[in-house]
Amino acid sequence: MSRTEKWALGGAAIGHALLFVGLSLVWKGEQPKDLKLSPPIDVSLVDEVALESTAPAETEAPDQSEAPDQGMPEDAAPPEEVAPEPEPQPAPVPPAPQPKPEPRPEPKPAPRPQPAPKPVPKPQPPKPKPAPAPKPAEKPAPKAAPKPAAKPAAKPAPAKPAAAAAKPKAAPAKGSGTDAAAKAAKPRGSRLGADFAKSLADTAAEKGKGQTARAAQVGAQSLAGLAAAISRQVQPCANRITNPGPGANRIRSRINLQMAKDGSLTARPKLMGQSGVDDENGRYAQRVGELAAAAIIQCAPFELPDELYEGGWKNITINYKLPG
Repeated sequence: MSRTEKWALGGAAIGHALLFVGLSLVWKGEQPKDLKLSPPIDVSLVDEVALESTAPAETEAPDQSEAPDQGMPEDAAPPEEVAPEPEPQPAPVPPAPQPKPEPRPEPKPAPRPQPAPKPVPKPQPPKPKPAPAPKPAEKPAPKAAPKPAAKPAAKPAPAKPAAAAAKPKAAPAKGSGTDAAAKAAKPRGSRLGADFAKSLADTAAEKGKGQTARAAQVGAQSLAGLAAAISRQVQPCANRITNPGPGANRIRSRINLQMAKDGSLTARPKLMGQSGVDDENGRYAQRVGELAAAAIIQCAPFELPDELYEGGWKNITINYKLPG
């Protein structure tokens, strides 16, 4: 048996001994519990006697008992009224915090007086420079010996003069007050349609009653073209307006416009009357007039021909309705 096996055998023996001692101590520590015995019961043996029981004797049924008549019941006393429980009072509202006093603005410091500007010294005239001394005249260089004359070269053909020497373009004459062409109006924007351009040729030279001699009366066809041109220029602003209600786009408003020569309004658009108002859209009539005036103000100034200003779009009434 080797030394290692001896050590292993000795350790196993010691472990078994310790295990046996531990189990013995545990067994001695536990005491047996007393068994609880139930109390003894006397038992007697009885012969088979009276296995058949006899039926009880019939007895007469007792008379039906009647309760005594106690008369009409008295009215019961009304129940006592129970006092209602007091409602819980709401908690007192805390007082609102007092606003903090605003800090007083600090007084701004008084501006410091700026120093007076120093007088600028006057520039002194420059001193005249002394005239340079005249240089001595240079001596003429000796003439070189004359070279033999070279053969004359062929003369170039004379160039034809450029066509009329490229006459400079005449500058446009400035308006001097006498030339009528100098006062022609500059072309304006192209927001006017082709149909309206045709209508300008139909303007009449009639003089209206109450018009000054210098104001030309514009024909009805040209006035219709002017009103259509104004309506087209107002359309982008009117498209951004919300329709106030059903049937509002059937209301046609007559609006008077007073404008300056640059196309801007000189007065607020004035509602002269309305048509197309019925039971369905009657409540929107006033609002439609206000929206139409607002669209006209927003899109002004307008681009209109200058020659039709007097007696034409200077004071014009148009028929307008909301898009839709």
